[in-house]
Amino acid sequence: MAAPPLPRSPANQQAAAASQQGSASPSAHPTPQSPGSHSREQQRVALLLDINTDMLHEVNRLQAEGKGGATTPQIQAQMKAAGQPADLASEEYTQVLRRVQANLGYLMPVAQNDAQKTPRGPAYMSPPAHMPQLQPKFDQLRELFPDWQGFEPRVSQSSMSPGAAHGGGGVNGTTPMQA
Repeated sequence: MAAPPLPRSPANQQAAAASQQGSASPSAHPTPQSPGSHSREQQRVALLLDINTDMLHEVNRLQAEGKGGATTPQIQAQMKAAGQPADLASEEYTQVLRRVQANLGYLMPVAQNDAQKTPRGPAYMSPPAHMPQLQPKFDQLRELFPDWQGFEPRVSQSSMSPGAAHGGGGVNGTTPMQA
């Protein structure tokens, strides 16, 4: 069975906005990187690939447990209309897929050496809540992106209400975003 389309993520929205803004003139070339920044970029890419490998193993595990499926009600309706099995995916599955997709949204322009389309960093700078074993890798990721916090809601674990753990909001129902 083919995996359902991935949910819209901040990385997708950022890529769409970048493509709507157009690109520089055809004669524009990316600025060459210094040896130090090239090395840091290689470390970032290697770490993101390592994180994605761990998260893709988790996707396989969750699918084997029957927790995969459509990631939004709209996709679920499309799958039903096409005669495909249309179970709604678990929150854990959706959170992992969003991070994999966001990481790929960062990695693709880097791989294409397109400095103008490369985001400042990955959209998610923390592991899915059910994968605390990835916290050390995400700590390394923060060190490699020292001035970047991502686009995910900034809510500390100690101030989270039970609904906030599943996207229900932060303090006073707000979800501050870092652009």
